[in-house]
Amino acid sequence: MSVRDTRGEVEIKQFELADEEALLSFLREAYPDDPRKSEPAYWRWHYLENPNTRPDDVPLWLLKRGDEVVSQAATLPVELKLGEETRRSIWILDFIVNAEYRGKGLGKRLVAAARDACPTMFALGFNSQSEAVLRSLDWVMMGRISRYHLLLYPGEALGEISNAGAVRGALNLGYAPFRPRLNSSHPKRESFTVREVKCFDSSFDALWQEASVQWPCAVVRKASFLEWQFMRQPGKKFDVLGLYEQDQLLGYVVLFFRKPERAGGAPPKAAISDLCYKAHASVDVADELLQAALKLALERRTGSLVIDVLDPRVEERLRRLGFWRIKNAPQFMTYTPDAQGLMYDLSKWFLTRADSDVSIFEQPNL
Repeated sequence: MSVRDTRGEVEIKQFELADEEALLSFLREAYPDDPRKSEPAYWRWHYLENPNTRPDDVPLWLLKRGDEVVSQAATLPVELKLGEETRRSIWILDFIVNAEYRGKGLGKRLVAAARDACPTMFALGFNSQSEAVLRSLDWVMMGRISRYHLLLYPGEALGEISNAGAVRGALNLGYAPFRPRLNSSHPKRESFTVREVKCFDSSFDALWQEASVQWPCAVVRKASFLEWQFMRQPGKKFDVLGLYEQDQLLGYVVLFFRKPERAGGAPPKAAISDLCYKAHASVDVADELLQAALKLALERRTGSLVIDVLDPRVEERLRRLGFWRIKNAPQFMTYTPDAQGLMYDLSKWFLTRADSDVSIFEQPNL
């Protein structure tokens, strides 16, 4: 239901399909340096084609002045595993209030309207203004997600230097003794095979059912959601590797390689966007997935490899592989009216880069 401010000049409402043109016009003005946010095909993929979205319940809340959109709170709907139940939840992704309307409490009312519709909410990565609004609505600061980095080919990773062939080659050669080697402390089982995944079929639903018992709080990774995010995202190609024992899927890892900065060059950076593994033999499976990701990054002479994750088992394997933790990582906040013993305990969460807008807002690599 629409809510008007005391002056009667603006209206806070949930998005309707008839608002699309006005919203895209607002986004073009709000983000002149990031045209992808207002690109129709990308926007529709992001907000209308998500398998958790219905056309009559798009999780965007707008501040309108007449027919003009002047602010928005955009969210990503997900299913959240919370203990033994699964509930609809939303990530706050893009929260922007037109400068003319700041300081009037309207941003707080936008988020409150979203909360009224879906009271289980989270945000990962935000500025100080957004944090202040969320704190005023009793959100809880959880801390930072863990971000790990591994340098592979410094000549490819260091921006403009990568355009100077001699310097690039010298840096890569000089770093060779320090370049990580694949870990042999957990040798690969002879029955394990790594294969490229070209679509997310029903075996990924079965994988999630078994894997999810490890994590009290985690975004549900249904096959349809994975297909939407990693196979259908406009302008991007993700590399998905599955780990199999005979024909049984044990886990998967998703990588995103940035576009090379020069013709015929190597990617300056790659990210491990997501991974998931069965609880059975979880150490061996997680280790094998990470080593498969590292092997692919090395084969492509990638500058560096990064991962955002909350999972003690994966983090321990990352350290063994030589990754080092970065202090400047995205902060994490949550709100829930109930089940606070679970949701407000960071140790209960499983998160990856794919659970935040970091992955979605990466620049296209095609």
